[in-house]
Amino acid sequence: MLRLLAIESTTTDNILDIICDWEEMMQNKIRVIFVDDEPNVLGAIRRMLRFKRKEWEIVFAESGTEALALFEEKPFDVIVSDIRMPGMDGAELLQLIKQNYHKTIRIALSGQVGLDEVVRTIRSVHQYISKPCDARDLAEKIEGTLKSRYILNDPVMQELVAEIETLPVLPHVFQSVEKELASPEPSIKEIAELISMDVGLVAKIIKLINSPYFGLPSQVDSILQAITMLGLETIRALIVGTHLFSMYDTESLPGFSLSMLWEHSFRVSNIAKSIAEYEGLERSFVVEARMTGLLHDVGKLVLASSFPKRYRKVLEIVAGENLSIFNAELKVFGTTHAQIGAYLMGLWGMSGEVVYGIGYHHTYEKFDMSVPMLVSVANMIDHQCIIINEKYNKIVVEKNMLHGVGGIKLEEWISHIADNWEGIVKFNILDKEMINLLRA
Repeated sequence: MLRLLAIESTTTDNILDIICDWEEMMQNKIRVIFVDDEPNVLGAIRRMLRFKRKEWEIVFAESGTEALALFEEKPFDVIVSDIRMPGMDGAELLQLIKQNYHKTIRIALSGQVGLDEVVRTIRSVHQYISKPCDARDLAEKIEGTLKSRYILNDPVMQELVAEIETLPVLPHVFQSVEKELASPEPSIKEIAELISMDVGLVAKIIKLINSPYFGLPSQVDSILQAITMLGLETIRALIVGTHLFSMYDTESLPGFSLSMLWEHSFRVSNIAKSIAEYEGLERSFVVEARMTGLLHDVGKLVLASSFPKRYRKVLEIVAGENLSIFNAELKVFGTTHAQIGAYLMGLWGMSGEVVYGIGYHHTYEKFDMSVPMLVSVANMIDHQCIIINEKYNKIVVEKNMLHGVGGIKLEEWISHIADNWEGIVKFNILDKEMINLLRA
């Protein structure tokens, strides 16, 4: 208002227009509240996020009680709370926010959290972020989670999650890596040593890296060498994927082949990466596309292992009604593996773009070269080219996405992948009729 009063020779109508514009801008701002009992922490966050003041309305509270009082005045889009606080701790606060303000995205920003605290908060939190946290990274994670708000706050999905007795917990080695990455001067050598402490995990990752899916020119013998050749983000995704796939066995998942699902995930990952590189996209984007492809189907593991009888029904519908697994899951559960996977990966602190890509890899409609678009296309290409299960209905992408130029690009991408990935995918299975249908 001071700025408005200082304007000279401005008509009343102009001033009213400016005020209306300002009020409209404020209404469109994302409301974010940070809760921590340490004033120094809140002060540091305030300084870190000055660059977001034009886009966010940022509020601070030093206790859970104060935060709840502020919510009563006007709800927030995002709450970022410390877990360990005197009186009402973060777990209790976030549970109350979930019950009373279910549309609010709930993020835990905390240091090392014990397993008991993780278990207490796991159904009340959308994402964990470790302290200390870089300002840009914190902002990106908040915005990424907001992008997936519809999926993460879907009431049917939330009810289903509440039925799951035990959600998978982030592997300890991943937490150690994240802690090292958050240090002022993270060391790749130290990260490699942390991962190498889990001998069984290392053996599995090295075996995967030396498989034809990565097509590396030389044998990889150590995690440090793997990080150097593939990048840390790819290794992080492999840790998460390997951990999840190792938790389940084929006997507990009737009609479900873990090895075939894992191989499908690798192919989708590499197809998405190949398309992104062909289009000359930035390296960070290529990495996110690869990670999303690798993790896009992890929700199937959670659904099939948590609800084996109901998932058996899904597979029966797929075989008998010629529906895709995605649509059969909707019929049985009211939600899908894409949403469950997005929720879990958000909970585990994956980037917003990865969470968004996982959540929308069956329903994305725009041709915009985004991560969900690339993974949707890569998933469709693999389902068309590889018979993952003879009873599965082949997946196609939304027609709107590949209308016009998208259909032409699809042909380019398929030719490029076929030329550069010989022996991995039989692209002759993808016929011209399908491409023409998508271009219509």
